Amino acid sequence: MFRNYITAALRNLLRERTSTLLNIAGLTLGIAGSIILFLIVRNGNSYDHYHSKFDRIYRIVTESKGNNGDTFTQGVPPILSDAFRNDFPEAEEVAFTSYRRGSMVSVVQRNGQLKKYEEPTGVVFTQSSFFRIFDRSILIGSSDKGLDEPNNAIISRRWAIKYFGKEDVVGEILRYDNNDFKISAVMEDFPPTTDFPFELMLSYTTIEKSMEKGGWGGISDSDNCYFLLKEGELIDKVDQRMSAFAKKYIGIGDNGSAGSNFLIQPLAEIHFDMRFGNYNKRMPQAASIAFTVIGIFLLITACINFINLTTAEVIKRTKEVGIRKALGSSRAELIIKYLLETSLVTIAAVFLAISIAQLALGFLNPFLELSLSLDVVTDITLWGFLIFITVIVSLLSGLYPAIAVSSLRPVMALKNQVSGTPLSGTNFRKGLVVLQFFISQFFIISTIVIAEQMNFILSQDIGFNKDAIITVPIPVADGSNDPGKMRALKNEILALPGVEKATLNATPPSANSVTGTDFKIVGNEEDFKTQIKQIDGDYLEVFGVEVIAGQGLLDSDTINGLMVNERLAKIAGFDNIDEIVGKEIELSGQHLTVKGVVKDFNTTSLEKPIEPVILFTNINDFRKLSIKLKPTDIEETLLAIQAKWSQIYPEYIFSYNFLDEQIYNLYRGERKMSTLLTIFSFIAVFIGCLGLFGLVTFMANRKTKEIGLRKVLGASVQSIMLLFSKEFVKLLLIAFLIAAPAAGFMMHTVLQEFAYRIQLGPVVFLTGLSATFLIAFLTVGYRSFKSASANPVDSLRSE
Repeated sequence: MFRNYITAALRNLLRERTSTLLNIAGLTLGIAGSIILFLIVRNGNSYDHYHSKFDRIYRIVTESKGNNGDTFTQGVPPILSDAFRNDFPEAEEVAFTSYRRGSMVSVVQRNGQLKKYEEPTGVVFTQSSFFRIFDRSILIGSSDKGLDEPNNAIISRRWAIKYFGKEDVVGEILRYDNNDFKISAVMEDFPPTTDFPFELMLSYTTIEKSMEKGGWGGISDSDNCYFLLKEGELIDKVDQRMSAFAKKYIGIGDNGSAGSNFLIQPLAEIHFDMRFGNYNKRMPQAASIAFTVIGIFLLITACINFINLTTAEVIKRTKEVGIRKALGSSRAELIIKYLLETSLVTIAAVFLAISIAQLALGFLNPFLELSLSLDVVTDITLWGFLIFITVIVSLLSGLYPAIAVSSLRPVMALKNQVSGTPLSGTNFRKGLVVLQFFISQFFIISTIVIAEQMNFILSQDIGFNKDAIITVPIPVADGSNDPGKMRALKNEILALPGVEKATLNATPPSANSVTGTDFKIVGNEEDFKTQIKQIDGDYLEVFGVEVIAGQGLLDSDTINGLMVNERLAKIAGFDNIDEIVGKEIELSGQHLTVKGVVKDFNTTSLEKPIEPVILFTNINDFRKLSIKLKPTDIEETLLAIQAKWSQIYPEYIFSYNFLDEQIYNLYRGERKMSTLLTIFSFIAVFIGCLGLFGLVTFMANRKTKEIGLRKVLGASVQSIMLLFSKEFVKLLLIAFLIAAPAAGFMMHTVLQEFAYRIQLGPVVFLTGLSATFLIAFLTVGYRSFKSASANPVDSLRSE
């Protein structure tokens, strides 16, 4: 019997090829989208779960009371790790890490020459205790004391082969920051799902003394501290004593109401907590939830599409149902038969979806900077997901049509009379179409809002000039600069015909990292938070930062005065910004005079408000050379700049970045989210159109004779098309009335993350409605025109 059901199901599917192909197309797109979203969510949720002590690993982070409320950073003072180790016996191991992005590593060749490698992923200074906290297997050598001695290094297998052409490189020498490091061990390559992408670990003892000079006042987001909680100990006991720990060393109040406090963050939260950074990409928990909801929506809209198309076609098969019932088929047998057909379509869609998802990953992985894989052979979790999808989609898609068809009485089915049966009413199908277009319009409105927000941000005046400016990193060895070389490089480059201006500085006006500290106005005991930027005398002119009070700074190797921005003057209590000029500011124990005030500019992305900024000259902190290029012969000028660079820094690799590209990349995550949302919106709308096509087909099949009579009585094709279309105007308006407030509420919440944001006006929602109407009318118009233009003689003969 089962074999007979299979044969009959295949015959029916092949006979109704158009309907079958539409069903498979809709389900394939929905399932393919859900597979990709499943892989993205699973990838994000799997970060660092491979560590055997995952539940006992924590990071110490910093909370500060800032000018705009609480501020958070993953950075801690380097001196903290030893203090924490001494004060908290609950910690089994403590490890400090200091990461260096964009590092240059050199390998000494046998002929004495250096082979240089520019490593964007950087290197990390850390301690041997890192390997007792985290799972990172040592392949050759030992990690027990591999980083205990100065100038020791542990390298990954991948970099060992890249640098030396072999795995066993214990005893080989690497050079970093003009220091030679001896390789003591080779470790396994890090997996793609980790926030510790370390290829080269250097012994922290090499730089420990210079790092701890800043005491408890110096914090960089690259300096992190991790600890392993002893088994049986409660993390709450540690957490409750952190305020006292902070008070002991940095003198805050009991409740952390002033200055900074230290918090405990579980390893499980590091990849998702957007308050803090890490050494890799982050994924907001909200994004994981959003992707899950989108995946469910895609499956729901695909199932609705299937139901509408199936019930539209099943009227043609009522005689078959009557004959089967007359010959003794039970209702349960008919339900099984139709569910079997649905299952065959779903299985075909799943296999096609796997192929489409596999092809899509080839484009999505580079775009998302992920390494998602679709291993249908050994991935048990993926198999479980696919089986679950197959069962759920088969039931959701096939159960209603199966029950509706099997409920027909034999006599009525043989006469093709479906009045009074589940097949006769369209309200249920109309409700499904409303749900589909609620989902589609929700996606469309959300996509429009995010696209408008990105355009708004990128078109904002950020308070300085970013065009035709390149930023060149200055080599820093042993934490100090060579002022003579830096100034020589700047003067040589200024002499080039293609260079307009140049400035030495710590960072450009806007960057993906900032340095912060406390300050107070002399005579006022209130502390304020500020960002600081070390600049030379040409900085303001190169970047077009406007001086609005006082004067600029002169070139000097040391600090001889300060400039502040408008925001700092206002938070310090000077409503008239001219009044702060000449005042003294206490900064790092020094009393320094304010020479001038600059117009506010954005120091980070526009997700955050403008912060107070202090600018001063200090050549020892310069890390960049920013160069304003003339608009002609830029490529030739870049080659000339590289030549000058190579003369002064022959042992280093020349590199540069255009400032406008750096600023554009500050919103890389938002742009990717916008693109993904656009793709899945398109899929949802396309599937919705298939469902709408199914409902129109259903109505056309039911009204075949009515259409014929109307045409015989003189009705035009246009009037018949209008008869179909006006029904769907109501459905789309109902869907819009539900989708608009839902999408508006969601997007309002999303926009709150941006300090600078668009206003949600009626234009956004009307644009979404118009787009949906246009797509729907094209879909309805095609099918209704086909029915309206049919020969009325054929329509009247239809049964």
